Amino acid sequence: MIAIGNVELGMVPRIAVPLTDGDIAQRAAAALQWADIVELRVDLFRSHAAADVTAACRTVRQLGAPVLVTVRSPDQGGGGDLSDQRRLALYEAALPFADACDIELQSPLREAVLALADQHGVTTIVSHHDFAATPDDDALAAMLRDAAASGAHIAKIAATANSSSDRNRLLDLLREHRDQNLIVIAMGPHGAASRVFFPLCGSLITYGYFGESVAPGQLSIQELRSELSRYCPDLS
Repeated sequence: MIAIGNVELGMVPRIAVPLTDGDIAQRAAAALQWADIVELRVDLFRSHAAADVTAACRTVRQLGAPVLVTVRSPDQGGGGDLSDQRRLALYEAALPFADACDIELQSPLREAVLALADQHGVTTIVSHHDFAATPDDDALAAMLRDAAASGAHIAKIAATANSSSDRNRLLDLLREHRDQNLIVIAMGPHGAASRVFFPLCGSLITYGYFGESVAPGQLSIQELRSELSRYCPDLS
C-alpha cells in the first residue's frame, strides 16, 4: 500500500490542502479538521529562505500531518520567478523534513529531485498541469508511460476540461489505468465534479482550498469532506 507519511492512499479518498507560509501553524491546525495531507506550495511562499522552508515543514509535522512539498514552475502554474537552480535548492532544504514531493513530469529537475527524494525515503509524485485544455488521448497515454519510466510512485495529471467530453476522457484515463497509482483532476467549471467523484473512482488524492482557491474549479476542504463522506461511509 502506498502512503504519504502515516496516511495510506487507495482505500478511501484523501484530501490535500495547499498552504503557503502565512500563519502556517494556525492555518494548518485549522485546515486539518478536514484535510489529511498538507501540501506546502513553496513557490508561493513569501520567504524563499531555506531556513524558513525547513521551519514550515517542521511546523506541519509537529501538528502530526504528512507534508507534501512542491516548488511549482511558472509554466505549470507556479508563483514567483524562481530559477531552476533556486527551485532545486528549495527541494534540497525541504525534503529531509517532508513525506512526499511533487515535481513536474517535464521538468529538467525531475531526475535530481526524484534522486533526492529516494535518499530521504520520500514518496514521489510526477505531475503535469494544463490550464488551457485537456491533451488528446495519445498525449495523455504518453504522459503515463513517461511517468512510469521515471520511477515515481504516483503520476498526477490535472487538465482543464472545456467540455463534459474532456471530463469524461479524463475519467476514462483514470479507470483504465487506476492500478498505476494516479491522481487525475479535471479543472475548470466542467471539471468541478471531478474533485469529488474522481477520488471515488480511484484517484488517490483530491485537493481543496482553505481560504483561497489556487486552481480553477477547486472546492473548499470543508465542501470536499462533506461530499466525500456522503458517498464514502468509510472515510475517516
